[in-house]
Amino acid sequence: MLFAVSGRPAGSAWGEPPRFVAIAPGIEHTAFDLRPQGEAEPFSGHVFRIDLDVADLHLVPAGGPSSRRRVEQITAPYRAVVAVNASFFDTDGRAMGLVVDEGRAISKARRATWGAFAVAGKKAQIVLGADLPNPLAYRLVVQGLPRLVVAGNIPRLKPQIAERTAVCAEGNVVVIVVATRVETTTFARFIADRREAGGLGCRDALNLDGGPSTQLVVRLPALTLSMPGGWDVPNALVVTPGR
Repeated sequence: MLFAVSGRPAGSAWGEPPRFVAIAPGIEHTAFDLRPQGEAEPFSGHVFRIDLDVADLHLVPAGGPSSRRRVEQITAPYRAVVAVNASFFDTDGRAMGLVVDEGRAISKARRATWGAFAVAGKKAQIVLGADLPNPLAYRLVVQGLPRLVVAGNIPRLKPQIAERTAVCAEGNVVVIVVATRVETTTFARFIADRREAGGLGCRDALNLDGGPSTQLVVRLPALTLSMPGGWDVPNALVVTPGR
């Protein structure tokens, strides 16, 4: 489904509220095609809302410490999956920041000033890396920057236009957003704005690697999507539906 094109309701920043459709147990989806007011360029993409009480979420590496592959290749063993790229990587291809999956540290290089998407049990949150003194207390951690939304507020963000991959977290609900080229603050406003105004209503959101790294794979009976991106990546956020 598309939302927010023209004819915005009174008081709406983006258009009609997003209409999520269940596409698998624990996974809901909506698509967007937005034309922001002012000089901002149109952008589009996909949103997935994940119920951690039902669906499974993992951070799957491409291979060894310096390995990189496309998300399509990383997820090849999965028959039913929603997956996006995750960590930034350095010139040697190594994931930057903390990387933890199922309590196992794939990378211990915690970056105190970066944001961190962290999952303990079935509860997710986004915090500063400095606030994760014991990362192995979490079953999943991935770091990124900038934090797009902090406690419902949009911080001062560096102007930059790029493809985007982002994640929101609140309790047992995780929202994954993939977008075409969009300016940072415009993207953050869409994520933070109330759903009644056509936004996603996220109180905390983190920017993951973007630009040519942004990629999406969906292989489900109800939906198939592929955004291949331009670069190999060190790992992927992988969602598998519940039974």
